[in-house]
Amino acid sequence: LQIRQLLVPIDFSPASMEAIKVALPLLRRFGADLHLVHVFEPDYPLASMAALPLIVPELEVGKRVRQHLTNLAKKYLLELPRQNIHAVKGRPFEEICRLARNRSIDLIITATRGNTGLKHLTLGSTAERVVRYSPCPVLVTRGRDLKRQAVGNGKVRKTLTFQKILVPLDFSDCSRKGLEYAKSLAKKFEAKLLLLNSVAPQYYVTSNEYARYDLPLLMEQAEEAAREQMNDLVKNTDWEGIEVESSVHTGHPGEQICAQAQEHGADVIVTSTHGRTGLKHVLIGSTAEYVVRHASCPVWIVPSHDRPFPTSGARRK
Repeated sequence: LQIRQLLVPIDFSPASMEAIKVALPLLRRFGADLHLVHVFEPDYPLASMAALPLIVPELEVGKRVRQHLTNLAKKYLLELPRQNIHAVKGRPFEEICRLARNRSIDLIITATRGNTGLKHLTLGSTAERVVRYSPCPVLVTRGRDLKRQAVGNGKVRKTLTFQKILVPLDFSDCSRKGLEYAKSLAKKFEAKLLLLNSVAPQYYVTSNEYARYDLPLLMEQAEEAAREQMNDLVKNTDWEGIEVESSVHTGHPGEQICAQAQEHGADVIVTSTHGRTGLKHVLIGSTAEYVVRHASCPVWIVPSHDRPFPTSGARRK
């Protein structure tokens, strides 16, 4: 596992500031270079920065944004080269993904505010759209992911720990790619892997054709098949010394992932995406996005395929 280029989008909210703190231990662990980016909307430049006027020339906006990002980096004792400070006009998720692609970014760390309800259903969130379209893995944080850790001489420092990594599996090629990535993380951080499969209840049309089926029996058979697959996976995989624990549960996959992560005290959830897009995706969503929205710990999402690049005609500056 190599993380050489790390990108943190900044909208100057407290949550995005916390994302920098999450990035710091990873920068040290991997010896990576940090990129900071702020994307301002064409119609509302710098609406989140009350200290600046809303209507200023674009070149001046970019200059001021870069200065704010530079000062922010210095606050965390980071001296970033000019080429690692980015001020971009456009739709945030598009420009973040474009920058990640153009700069060969290995990991994006972004914060989510966890919007819910009708507004969320209609608009989504920047974090979830980055998850959907990013060409590289994305680590989604919530601003409360750092833990206090003794560093000697009575001093305590907040840092990011990965002692328990929860890995959801549906035994598809996509989820196995997520598992391989999680194994690399576990080796890097000497962590324990918690493997989880969730058997979702199946619903059948109650017509004469289906009335003869015994639904509890079908669920029992599905669970048994899942346990056999999980046992085969654990038995036939070379874990390279990594401690592994596995379980199978019944229920909504997203709910089960979030519940089991909380119950087992997982430090991070590592999951892959299946790449559904278009109207079907909008109506149904994805398990990965559900977990991003509801998990109590950071979520590390790994693309399992080449991503389509979103286009809306927005210009990049």
